[in-house]
Amino acid sequence: MFVEIARLLIVFLFTTAGFELAKGGATAPAEGSAVLGATLGACIGYVAGGIVGRLLNRTMGAVERRVERAPAAQLLAGALGAGVLSVPFALLGVPAVVLLPGVLGWPLLGLLVWIGMFAGFRLGAAKSEQLLGMAGLSTRPLATVSRYGSGRAPETLLVDTSAVIDGRALAVAEAGFLHGDLLVPRFVLDELQGIADAADPARRRRGRRGLEVLDALQRDGHIGIHVIDDEVPEIQAIDAKLVALARRLQAGLLTTDANLQRVAELQGVACLNLNRLADGLRPVLVPGEVVRLPISREGREPGQGVGFLEDGTMVVVGEAAGLVGREVDVRITSNVQTSVGRMLFAAVVAA
Repeated sequence: MFVEIARLLIVFLFTTAGFELAKGGATAPAEGSAVLGATLGACIGYVAGGIVGRLLNRTMGAVERRVERAPAAQLLAGALGAGVLSVPFALLGVPAVVLLPGVLGWPLLGLLVWIGMFAGFRLGAAKSEQLLGMAGLSTRPLATVSRYGSGRAPETLLVDTSAVIDGRALAVAEAGFLHGDLLVPRFVLDELQGIADAADPARRRRGRRGLEVLDALQRDGHIGIHVIDDEVPEIQAIDAKLVALARRLQAGLLTTDANLQRVAELQGVACLNLNRLADGLRPVLVPGEVVRLPISREGREPGQGVGFLEDGTMVVVGEAAGLVGREVDVRITSNVQTSVGRMLFAAVVAA
């Protein structure tokens, strides 16, 4: 469309030029010479218009690609710099137009204005961060701040994909331990959909369970669920996006990822880790208490047996390797906190 319109305009231009040249080129123009000039001008304009239109189209495409790669802050600051610096350079060229004979001053004026615009754009783009910062504007594309609730971290939580797939968030919400609103960023929902569409059956089941959990939370009504379109386009990694968005929205994070929690808390973002919550809610067994549990397998050390409590806590029982498959009474002797949770040590209670 651009090439055709450019060609049409150039045809009109050459037709008019041919008509005027043929009409005024001779003292007594022959009859029909103006029409002939217009026709020749139209033909030349049709050919030239196609060539010029395509060249302009390719040039504009190249400019568009360069502009697309350039940060918006640099373009804005560069345009402002070009406009500001071209004015004093134009004033410098005015005496040349006045003093030089004929039209010799106009090219010099145009050259000075072009130098001013070019220099202003380069300087403005190079110092875009400082210039826009002085004006109180951010040089980075910020997320839209959509505030929900009071905005305090314990009440407003961004949901991580791991927390949705985990499924325990629904039970925590139904128990009344989640207040305020849960915010699901669009990029988290897209990641969850990608997992649900994965070729691996286990991964696909996890993704679909996450979507079902979100649907159940929305229908449950105990808390508000909001899918937000806020973006952090300058960051690619999902975890980094979540932390940056949580800081900008002044919200917390709901996750099961311990590494994400550490990174977020180092940046001042409060986190609710469902794994840490589950560990904190497990019954506390002190040394000396007696519990009954099945010995499920042998331990690492000779003679050890391993059993598990109902909450999943691992219990290492001494001298229980021969009791695998049996349910016995054991006395807790000590407990150790590890990176994966709490582990208990016990001894078999003599019958």
